[in-house]
Amino acid sequence: MVNKKTYVVVLVGGKGRRLRPLSTAAVPKAFLSITKDRKTLFRKTLDRVNGLVPAKGMVVIANRAHNKLVRKDFPAIADENLILEPVSRNTAPAITLAASILEKRSPGAIMVVLPTDHYITEKERFAPALRRGIAFVKTNREAMLVIGVKPRYPSAHFGYIKMDGTSPVKKSAHNVTRGIVKVRKFVEKPDRKTAEKYLKTGDYLWNTGAFIFSASTLLKAVKNLSPRVYNSIIGSGDIGKVYRNVPDISIDYAVMEKARNVYCLAADYEWHDLGGFESLIKILTREKREFSLRGGKVVSIK
Repeated sequence: MVNKKTYVVVLVGGKGRRLRPLSTAAVPKAFLSITKDRKTLFRKTLDRVNGLVPAKGMVVIANRAHNKLVRKDFPAIADENLILEPVSRNTAPAITLAASILEKRSPGAIMVVLPTDHYITEKERFAPALRRGIAFVKTNREAMLVIGVKPRYPSAHFGYIKMDGTSPVKKSAHNVTRGIVKVRKFVEKPDRKTAEKYLKTGDYLWNTGAFIFSASTLLKAVKNLSPRVYNSIIGSGDIGKVYRNVPDISIDYAVMEKARNVYCLAADYEWHDLGGFESLIKILTREKREFSLRGGKVVSIK
């Protein structure tokens, strides 16, 4: 277990758009059950980090409308650790809000930010990767770390991270999967031909959307690189009144793609992003879950 100043921040956002009609605004993707154990994606995310931080270090940020769904899956959550957004405004505002709260509560806090829309089977490799990332950020307080995984095939559905080609991490497969390197750039979903080139170079990883950084470093970056987000949240005494006017922007666009102090941890666990029905169908089939299709879309899971 890491120290008391480390927090796991689970993002339970989303408007249920990409998997409609299976997911909805009332019951977004995080609360779907796709695995044979019938746990929701949110609950599976919590289970993967069980033991990494104490219970009081588990923080959830979700839309106010999903308060009951969060508490159903996580009844033990402390009231102070459930941050409820008035409306969904993407990951940059959500993470900035969480960082501002945690930095006030525990100056010097480190945040492990995890999305819920992932399918990860190798829990035994997941937690050690997070521990390595936390250890790195503790000794490199100005660093912001993104977790990447080695691509297993050329996908046009995932974002990519280009690693610094001058780093010795590229010299062997072992180092590529174990090392931490400087990020040269982020690349949004490329076409398949470009993705094939990425795999051949060995310089690219899939972007998992999981991050580790100190709350103060993140706030400083948001202030410098996305001042509208920063001023809307930090300068407000009433989030409920101003949150609707906060820019709807991801942390990647707002901060990570612009910052120079971004590093990547190349993890070695199996990872799938549930960004659409193609990936969902593959996972449901793998998990031997029965489901119904209509027009190529999953409309129900049994």
